[in-house]
Amino acid sequence: MKSLLLIFVLSGHAVLAQVPQCTELRAPAPGEATVSVATDFSWDAAAGATGYLINAGTSSGGSDILNAVDVGAAISYDLPADLPPLTSIYVSIIPYNAMGNNLGCAEVVFDTAGNAAPSCTEIINPTDGDALVSTTANITWIRDFGATGYLMTVFEKDPNGILIWNRVDVGNGTNAKPPDFKPRTRYFVTIIPYNSFGEAQGCQAITFTTGDGPPLPACTQLTSPRDGAAQIAIDTGLEWAAVSGIEGYLVSVGTTPRGTDIIDRFDTGLDTRYDLPNDLPLGTRIYVLVTTYAKGLESEDCMLTSFVTETPNADAFSDIIPEFFTPNNDGFNDDWGVSSPDNFTIENVFVFDRYGKLLAQLRPDEEWNGTYNGRPLPSGSYWYSVQVADFPSIKGYFLLKR
Repeated sequence: MKSLLLIFVLSGHAVLAQVPQCTELRAPAPGEATVSVATDFSWDAAAGATGYLINAGTSSGGSDILNAVDVGAAISYDLPADLPPLTSIYVSIIPYNAMGNNLGCAEVVFDTAGNAAPSCTEIINPTDGDALVSTTANITWIRDFGATGYLMTVFEKDPNGILIWNRVDVGNGTNAKPPDFKPRTRYFVTIIPYNSFGEAQGCQAITFTTGDGPPLPACTQLTSPRDGAAQIAIDTGLEWAAVSGIEGYLVSVGTTPRGTDIIDRFDTGLDTRYDLPNDLPLGTRIYVLVTTYAKGLESEDCMLTSFVTETPNADAFSDIIPEFFTPNNDGFNDDWGVSSPDNFTIENVFVFDRYGKLLAQLRPDEEWNGTYNGRPLPSGSYWYSVQVADFPSIKGYFLLKR
């Protein structure tokens, strides 16, 4: 800041004295636009100042609004009348003290807003009726200097169609970015300026049609298991072909086409293999969809792959269906029964003699002691049929030894 130095000689000694340092208008801020016409002035205290003079005008160096008004030591000033609307205002704050005025302080300028609700403005990009507009387009309009902000409304397909934005306040700039538009779709956009006196009235929408969107990432294809494969192990992993130029893959797995009841859009990054956290259900058709993504876009209409997991058979029950039992009351293998393993559910177990006569019907974990109507049955081969939920029955035989 500029200041004026003075030197006095007192009792034979030189004494340094100076006018106060400069200050600057703090409110309104220098360069501020759309300042209320009823604004007050305020500024920071200047070092060494005992008072301030204010000049204000509608041109640089002008004083047609305030002409060297002395406000004393105050650091704010309530203007006696509103400022002219939609005008550039030039203000100088001149600090002073006993040594004089600091006339080297910078002038500041700001612009006032209107003293009524603003008028409608014009959207200039896109223009009304444009076609092939980018799906990522910004909306740009002409600034209304009487506005302190703008409200944007966007409809899709027709003027009262799907509401995308409803009077969203987009600030006091001259452009805004709505959500990405759909390709080959018609849109209606309205901009409504506003200020403290209200909103512009009767503003009309412009309409435009978008072109094709940016190219979507390429699809991939599941390579293991193959589409249509059967008897796939329930602990299988998933593998797919790599795609260049993408950012990652999303994996969905379900028991219905495009279902996500097993895995819901798991992001594997750039890995092209995914090991499922849990075994798949037995004997079930599994649907897998792997989509790619890049730059906020996802591949579309990608191939849905399905395969069927393995079904239980006699071999799968080899560890839980006893091959024999010895009902001799010695405490070892005295009863015969079948228990449900963790990955499928046994509903009923039937025991038959060699001629197909039903001897016993057992629940899971229930055991048979080798009798029929209370009479011990002889040693020999006996047949079983195990009913498993959602699968064919498992049949085989076992030995009764006495």
